[in-house]
Amino acid sequence: MRLSKRITSILIISILVISIGFSAVACLPIATSEKEGAQTAEPGGFADIFASYGTWVWLAILVVAFYFLLIRPQRTRSKKAQELMSSLQRGDEVVTIGGIHGRIKDIREDVIIITIASGVDIKINKSAVSKKASK
Repeated sequence: MRLSKRITSILIISILVISIGFSAVACLPIATSEKEGAQTAEPGGFADIFASYGTWVWLAILVVAFYFLLIRPQRTRSKKAQELMSSLQRGDEVVTIGGIHGRIKDIREDVIIITIASGVDIKINKSAVSKKASK
């Protein structure tokens, strides 16, 4: 988990540095020269390209940032939750989202029956299981 936080922080810092560099280049004036009363623009290189396609560059940066900061972590969380639900077995000790600890008595399609004390069974949805309790 620490490695992914490091990678995320490096990505954020590099995106910020790149965006500051782009905005600094975009603020440079385009070089012009005056010849016989007429002004002609000389090619300014990267600044001209960024002035033409700057909006698309910012849009691409936003898409990449949204992917790495929102979409990708959500996919990994949902994948872990799906793996947890498919790996539940009878006799496993689980903790629900509400903090109830119990042992699985029966598993059905979308419902699990959990024994929380002797003679006390509750019926919950599979999606309400947050984790398996460590033994």
